[in-house]
Amino acid sequence: MANSNVEVKKQGKSSVLGGISIAFAVVLAALVLNFLTGLIPMDKLQGLPMVMPLVLGPIGAIIGFVGYRMNKDKLSLWGIILNIVIFLVPIVYNIVGTLVSGV
Repeated sequence: MANSNVEVKKQGKSSVLGGISIAFAVVLAALVLNFLTGLIPMDKLQGLPMVMPLVLGPIGAIIGFVGYRMNKDKLSLWGIILNIVIFLVPIVYNIVGTLVSGV
């Protein structure tokens, strides 16, 4: 008889929450890059793309953390890392801007 207490580890299963977390980071990164380069003019948004990562970055990281706790997959781990990095971009931008311009 087979042991009924044996757990089968699911290989190759990616979490939906990890994908959502990655999507948060990619959209925020696209908005920040567009703000810095000005490829697509978005005059109505003004400085909002540099403020959005401060609010949405931690939300994306929390979603990735929940997905990582459920599935222990790399997609969720990358979502956590990318959302933390995108959260730090506006902070670094403001610090470097203050040091360079001296205002």
